[in-house]
Amino acid sequence: MRSLAVPFGAAALAALCVAGPAQASVGHKPLHAALVKMTPETIAERIEVRDDPLEDHVLFSSKPVFRKGGFSHGVAVRDGFIKAAKSRDGAGVSWRVTYDLTYYGARLDVTQIHVRGSDGLLKLAPTTVRRWSEECGEVLVTCGRHMTVEFEVPETVIRAVAATYRPGDRMPWSVRLKDDQGEGLTVGLAPVEVAGLVSAVDRWKR
Repeated sequence: MRSLAVPFGAAALAALCVAGPAQASVGHKPLHAALVKMTPETIAERIEVRDDPLEDHVLFSSKPVFRKGGFSHGVAVRDGFIKAAKSRDGAGVSWRVTYDLTYYGARLDVTQIHVRGSDGLLKLAPTTVRRWSEECGEVLVTCGRHMTVEFEVPETVIRAVAATYRPGDRMPWSVRLKDDQGEGLTVGLAPVEVAGLVSAVDRWKR
């Protein structure tokens, strides 16, 4: 879910390149004003739906809804979105969050994702951690590292995020990507985008 949108420019980038990744955070930053002006209904209309008869599920993606980028505290979110796979046999829906980001500092191995659910803190394992076009070797610590992280989120959490949607509210739902040493990056989910995806999935008729 592309939830974070913090405008940035060359000056901000230069100033923040020296920041390390330890507990770097963009999840607390306000959501992009243009995204917040949208409603779950308008977002539902933009959800990509792939109904392939050769697959046993229908795939929904919020990627086309609102592409955004942001930079804060040494973390640049290039994009973020959610996919939902709805089983044709009524077995249920699986939900996967994807983040494409660039961070500055020592190499971060994401081994755990922390999110808040109705029953407290949840610790999730990533399904995919993919690095691409790293701009530095292992010796350097102040360089841009590109990474894609994907993880499955329980439906109860997805619906809890959707339920927090309030018109005009720019507060994201925080998600922390952590390594075994306890260092991490904080990103977030946009309740309006989650609510729109949930609506599109629930309204789909087989």
